[in-house]
Amino acid sequence: MKKNSLKSFTIMEILIVISLIVLLAIIPLMALNPKTQIEKSQDSKRKAEVNQLQKVLEDWYNDKNCYPKPQQICYDTPDYTNSCHICGSNQNSPNFSPYLNTLPCDPQYPKKNYLYKVDNIDCPQKYWIYAKLSIKDDPIIEENKCTDNGCGPVTECIYNIGVSSPGTDLERCQNLPTITLAPTIQTNYYCRNFNSLYVLSETNNCNICGNYQECLNNNPNKTFFIDPLCQQVCIKN
Repeated sequence: MKKNSLKSFTIMEILIVISLIVLLAIIPLMALNPKTQIEKSQDSKRKAEVNQLQKVLEDWYNDKNCYPKPQQICYDTPDYTNSCHICGSNQNSPNFSPYLNTLPCDPQYPKKNYLYKVDNIDCPQKYWIYAKLSIKDDPIIEENKCTDNGCGPVTECIYNIGVSSPGTDLERCQNLPTITLAPTIQTNYYCRNFNSLYVLSETNNCNICGNYQECLNNNPNKTFFIDPLCQQVCIKN
């Protein structure tokens, strides 16, 4: 009986020691806040990759006298602001060698993307690249003057850091003006290549009519007002 009690007491001691070790290991982790550390690491990657793109695009310009066209750097089709998205991990991402073996991709893709915008799609002379940091109080956000409504084209005012071509400031988000719908459908409009699928139907209500090609095929002579902010608010072209 004495022997069994001694063995049981020893096991309990071991369990107590193990619990103390686990507790001591958890305390530093709680102090470090793993989520914050991960977000800081992701933000460091974003800053480094955006700055790398800025250098690479200058090399491109020196060789070609234009910055990359959207189809040469983006995996998707540009919208009406000449904006598109960069991610080398996407299967539709173009080959960017010899400038880069693989284009960078936001560490939280597809939830987040790097956005690329140009002044024109034929031979861009200006560009803007935007990224969204996770740490809200990062000082670089204030340096970019994106602390109020964010930065980027009006369709995606969600970014807070970025780089641009020399002599070009980053675009800050601007609020859209109040939009009043026309009382009747008008003519001589066309389907525009937006990412948003919200359109104006013949009953003057926003609905979903499919993608750009379907819009062209099914409604060659109809008006499609598409809201840049994807909020089902119809605007006139």
